[in-house]
Amino acid sequence: MEDYMEVTNLREPKMADRVATVLRRMFIRGEIPEGTMLPPESELMERFGVSRPTLREAFRVLESESLIVIQRGVRGGARVTRPRRETLARYAGLILEYEEVTLKDVYEARMTIEMPMVVELAKKRDPAVIAELEAIVANESNLKPGSETVDQLTDFHAAVARLSGNKTLQIVADMLHHIVKTANRSLQPTEGTRAEQAVRRSAKTHRMVLELIKAGDAEKAGELWQRHLQKAEEFVLSGAEMSTVVDLLE
Repeated sequence: MEDYMEVTNLREPKMADRVATVLRRMFIRGEIPEGTMLPPESELMERFGVSRPTLREAFRVLESESLIVIQRGVRGGARVTRPRRETLARYAGLILEYEEVTLKDVYEARMTIEMPMVVELAKKRDPAVIAELEAIVANESNLKPGSETVDQLTDFHAAVARLSGNKTLQIVADMLHHIVKTANRSLQPTEGTRAEQAVRRSAKTHRMVLELIKAGDAEKAGELWQRHLQKAEEFVLSGAEMSTVVDLLE
């Protein structure tokens, strides 16, 4: 048995939670790498000094957190996985549904988070960041109206969050991005004059913001991005029958 499974027997209440805590810590620290199959149940039961039902309850806790995947069959077992941001977005979406959060709230939250990110990008003027944004803007110049284009026009927003350097805000922004992207798919026109104007307007604004970032004009970049997000919210939500996250995700 590998050294990473050297643990003392646990004799405290809520044994399943304790087992899950020990294993979770090992996963996060990299002591048990992603993709590793955990030892057989009998071996883990002996190592932790717990019963099979207790061990399986610990597995259920870890599986609900997307930290393991239970594989059935002869070669089955528990395989270590890395939690995905999509999982966070899904759970957050459920909470927003129960709280009857409006789509307007979500768009306003996105603006609150993204505008300072653009300001910071303009202050730093990182060549690698600028190069990545330039590639996205170049791709947008060839876009035509359609459902795929609606998704692609959000790539610039996602990149702003990803390149901001603040991982906590990036994760929150990703969660909001997931909901906004779903709203755009459902509510934004994908054909006709209005759709063509929306594509041109978004691509043009992204290009203008990029130029301000390159110039290091943080104040103007932030102001333009704020106006862009306000206009995007008005465009998508004006006249929309859906008003809450639960309407959107049903």
